[in-house]
Amino acid sequence: MALKTYSYKGRQRGRKVKGLVSAETTAKARAELRTQHIREVKLRESGENTKFTMQKEITWGPFGSIPQKDIMVFSKKLATMIRSGLPVVDAMSLAHGQTSNGNMKRVVGEIIARLNAGSSLVDAFGQHDRHFDNMYRNMVQAGEVSGNLDVFLDRLVETLEKQQKIRSGIRSALFYPITLVVTALGITTFMLLNVVPTFQEMYAALDAELPAATQTIIDAADWLREGYNLLTIIGVLFGIWFADFLLNRIARPYRKFKNSLVLKLPLFGDLIIKAVVARMSLLISNLWSAGIPIVDNLRVSGSVTENLVFVDAMDEIGRRVTTGVPLSALFAEQKVFPEALSQLIAVGERTGNVDEMLGSVARYYEEEFDAVVKGLTTIIEPLMIVFVGGLIGVMVIALYLPMFSIGEAIK
Repeated sequence: MALKTYSYKGRQRGRKVKGLVSAETTAKARAELRTQHIREVKLRESGENTKFTMQKEITWGPFGSIPQKDIMVFSKKLATMIRSGLPVVDAMSLAHGQTSNGNMKRVVGEIIARLNAGSSLVDAFGQHDRHFDNMYRNMVQAGEVSGNLDVFLDRLVETLEKQQKIRSGIRSALFYPITLVVTALGITTFMLLNVVPTFQEMYAALDAELPAATQTIIDAADWLREGYNLLTIIGVLFGIWFADFLLNRIARPYRKFKNSLVLKLPLFGDLIIKAVVARMSLLISNLWSAGIPIVDNLRVSGSVTENLVFVDAMDEIGRRVTTGVPLSALFAEQKVFPEALSQLIAVGERTGNVDEMLGSVARYYEEEFDAVVKGLTTIIEPLMIVFVGGLIGVMVIALYLPMFSIGEAIK
């Protein structure tokens, strides 16, 4: 029988709770809620005479996604409760009750229902691979098989926290310049459409020849005010975006070429390389210590990025690692990885502590990443201020330039 989703309201340990639960029948749904110590239950099938709510009803596209931060918080709660000795289902039920995100609550409710039906934890997570990726499921599986679920959940939380930190670092490094460029373009457009026409009318009354810089700005304003020209710009930009979108989906060589260009960008390319190497090293280290076979380890670790240069490099390493070539030599052959990475892996191979060495590598590149982000912020802030100020300053000076020779213009 197919699982149904029910919305419920009730009391759990004296406080009011509400949410979603998945079960085959209402009787089983009530039984599931009783295991979560939820009493005085009002239950009805989700979607039946219920009000529309975006979080609970829409599960397709971006509306059905769960922020990585919510996944991390849920995992941390689950690890803490399992470490304290709670059974998995009880721990999941408590985490479910403390979850505010509607989609997260729905997914956890379905996982609990599958656990109660006899499914393993990794299979229950596997039904929601959109939210719990290969890395997540492999760590859970290693914990289940070894009987040390709490230990591997702690490692998983550590990995998620560091990945979240790296994502936040990349966003913070890009946010400032993007914001300033958009602001500068907005101010420039506003001046061309609203300020320049005022000066244009004033100078037209003088019937005098304008300096080249002033005339250029006035011509640009005239061109932009023509409706079809603005539509042309929008159309060209949309065409470029759509062509890029299609090529990304159907032409893998195009994607790889674009990814390789990104890695060669000044400052930002180095930032991306350090971020990917830090995340990859940490994941390989954790999966290695979990006893995941090296081929599966490399396959999963290659999924930490969508950059095809790294993906293809990891695929090649995974393909050749079974031939007996040392891991350090395989990483050394792939030029996308820093030379220091293969040298440190070689040290780990000689000492027999590859997982510990990769953990150290992850920490090293995480520190390097933090240093690059800090350096970027230090460099970009004054550069962008000068850029925005210079752009606006040039326009203002050009507009007022004829004022300096106003006497001649009047004559």
